[in-house]
Amino acid sequence: MLITQEIGSFRKPEYLSRVFHKIYGTDEFYRLAEKATLETLDVFYNAGLENIGVGGEMFRWEMYEHQAINIDGIEFYGPVRSFDNRYYRKGSIVKRMERKSSYHLKELEFLMDNARGSIKVPVTGAYTMMDWSFNEFYRDRYDVAMEFARLLNDEIKDLKSAWDRKFPGKKLEIQIDEPATTTHPDEMDIVKDSINKTVYGIDNCEFSIHVCYSSDYRLLYDIMDEINIDGYNLEFANRDTLEPGTSDENRPGYLDLKYFAEHSSGKKFMGLGVTDVHIDYVEPVKLIEDRIRFALKYIDPEKLRLNPDCGLRTRSREIGFQKLSNMVAAKKNILKEL
Repeated sequence: MLITQEIGSFRKPEYLSRVFHKIYGTDEFYRLAEKATLETLDVFYNAGLENIGVGGEMFRWEMYEHQAINIDGIEFYGPVRSFDNRYYRKGSIVKRMERKSSYHLKELEFLMDNARGSIKVPVTGAYTMMDWSFNEFYRDRYDVAMEFARLLNDEIKDLKSAWDRKFPGKKLEIQIDEPATTTHPDEMDIVKDSINKTVYGIDNCEFSIHVCYSSDYRLLYDIMDEINIDGYNLEFANRDTLEPGTSDENRPGYLDLKYFAEHSSGKKFMGLGVTDVHIDYVEPVKLIEDRIRFALKYIDPEKLRLNPDCGLRTRSREIGFQKLSNMVAAKKNILKEL
């Protein structure tokens, strides 16, 4: 119950971040990315996490371009602004897309050889890849999303084959990152179809969706029984207060859980964001406990997991460790009450 998990990126050590773009893809890059991964795994182990993701995504700089550069048919014309004066190279689709190489295989192979505990591989979802790309080739947004889903399905199958060779019979966890999912409410059919195509024909995998900073999660809850996934990993703490308590007034960031419970069949788990990744303030253990207690009014403990809202890459490694440690401490205290 109440599995504590890492669900995104973590701040890279300076020795990797300052040279990342200069050496990307070289032997030196992989040496430093592996070193940073091992160091970050130690941070997660010392914090007490039970699921360590892929060690904070040390092999990746940014979730869109990391996949796009490995796809033939996408050209880059220059950077566009995403948020907080951060930029990424937005690709334009100019012909039929095909993978040049695996997006994440080297990363996973290193984790399989060096990590202990549960691994969860985040992949950028087809809908977000579509929404963040220019389209100069396909008929419409639906077709683009379904093509990205086809490529992602092939990618996951490759990851699963490597996983099965190393851990035959053990379930592989895949997290589909979809920050764009609810930005166009009239396109939830594209969201549903692209996710279902992404996971089609892949057995013995646990699939989850990670969405951060949605204005209306109810759009997802309304179609959750039509999406072939096992659970959600979502953001809640960012919209919440920093006051203790378990009343509706104290916990406005978690009121969506009532709607989730009303529309849930009880089969899908909820990864609950209990610490805000956009502030340096380290939430006290008591505050995190109250957030968990509020969630337990609506979700069975067997179906509740605990995580930061998103990746902690915008915080220092020290602050990230403190937030994770308090999350684990809160979990242990709550378990005593159950």
